[in-house]
Amino acid sequence: RWMMNKKNKIEFSYNSQISVDHKSGIILSNSVTQDPTDHNQLIPTIEKIIETIGPLPKDTSLSADNGYYTLENLVYIHKNNINAYIPNRKQATEAKTNNKHTNPFSKHNFRYDYKNNLYICPNNQKLPYQKTYEYNGKIREQYYTNKCLKCSDQHECAGKNRFKIITAYGGELPKRMELKMETPEAKLEYAKRKETVEWPFGNLKQNLKFTEYYTRGIEQIQTENNLIYIAHNIKRIFNEIKKQTQQILPKNTTPTI
Repeated sequence: RWMMNKKNKIEFSYNSQISVDHKSGIILSNSVTQDPTDHNQLIPTIEKIIETIGPLPKDTSLSADNGYYTLENLVYIHKNNINAYIPNRKQATEAKTNNKHTNPFSKHNFRYDYKNNLYICPNNQKLPYQKTYEYNGKIREQYYTNKCLKCSDQHECAGKNRFKIITAYGGELPKRMELKMETPEAKLEYAKRKETVEWPFGNLKQNLKFTEYYTRGIEQIQTENNLIYIAHNIKRIFNEIKKQTQQILPKNTTPTI
């Protein structure tokens, strides 16, 4: 499928997915699609992991980036009692840049107060809940206050003679995940993702020079993926066995075969 890639070029491209165990660095599952987004890939990925290793242990934690943040995915992990860490767009941006959104009055800079079900603007004005409605099959909630009309930043924030309306999507589950992702524990867990998932891709591209596919078609591409990820896993397993052997054997011992 022709897709816009990171080089800002429209090319015949594929979307490769992997899941990686944080402790061992072993790739647990992989797949390839021609879907330009990751929205629909989280559930199949989790199911592939279960198919490979069996039911997930109770203490399993799952981290995924903002591309997997959809209501459908949040519902799935909730129903299956999976301890997941998935940031919304605002949180993902802040995690990458360590800065607030450049527009001081962007929705991203309005803080949600879960206890009182309201939003607080950058000027500490409260925007209470007003109504819930459905649009295109999705639940939406609106928060606003007419006090915006008296605010000195009204023109820049909401527009002349208007008040700011914050629209939240999806109901309870997105709010729960947003609050969870604001905790120190969640930020630490999510930070692990860079060292867990990103480095295998870097290893494949930089060390193994695997920067493009040599075949075409989903089945052929999947075969290429399987082979290169098997190579990655064999090396990880070998290094782990080597490390454990060195810990067991006395120093200056040379194994004899």
